[in-house]
Amino acid sequence: MSTQSASERIDGSVLVLVTGLIADASATALFLISSDTRAWLKTNYFLVSLTTLALFAAAVGLLNVIISQREKISHLHQQLEQVDSQCANPTAHDAEMFKAVNDHASPQKNFIVWLREGFLVTRASVAGFRDLENVITFFEREPRGFDDEDLNAKYRRFVESGRGLVDKITDHMWYEGEGLTRLEIPREWERTQPERLEEAMREIGEAHDLLMASYDAFFVAAQQKGLFSAIGSPSSS
Repeated sequence: MSTQSASERIDGSVLVLVTGLIADASATALFLISSDTRAWLKTNYFLVSLTTLALFAAAVGLLNVIISQREKISHLHQQLEQVDSQCANPTAHDAEMFKAVNDHASPQKNFIVWLREGFLVTRASVAGFRDLENVITFFEREPRGFDDEDLNAKYRRFVESGRGLVDKITDHMWYEGEGLTRLEIPREWERTQPERLEEAMREIGEAHDLLMASYDAFFVAAQQKGLFSAIGSPSSS
């Protein structure tokens, strides 16, 4: 429950309480003024008490229903604002920015395909790793980001998680093979440092999963906001 909602419920209860006090004061005045009223109240005191309690409970219940409906209307209003935001036309800057992002990291790019379909936590393609590092470094040089706050937040998470995976691969993998064409976690760790091996595999796996989740979230948001209409067919280089 929000602070505003709690405040409204308290204010409503106070209002009902004040109303009840006024009613009690009025009844007391009548009791003191009219002898007939005093006699009737004495005779029907139990009935009057039950009726007063029932009316009070009904008033409180009705007030809570009204407040609950106001909360639902407020929630629906927020949802409509989100829909309006998604349906709004993107700014020229956002369209240009997304085109640049898609040109460098579209789902068809070779390093994205490698990350999605061929990634291993124990070894990495040097070409794929370098492409990822270069793209993330390129994105980090753009300080402005997107005008749309929601899209920009998802874009920042995508870039940050990309840097996170680059750092974890750099920390735990060494260049191996003829011509140093691949990166691997040192095989001797399995024998000499098994705990370090497990830690490296876990950290690389978590960083990879976070990157792909943030990448997908960013492109889904871009699609919902109509940014794909601003770009052409990406290349797969």
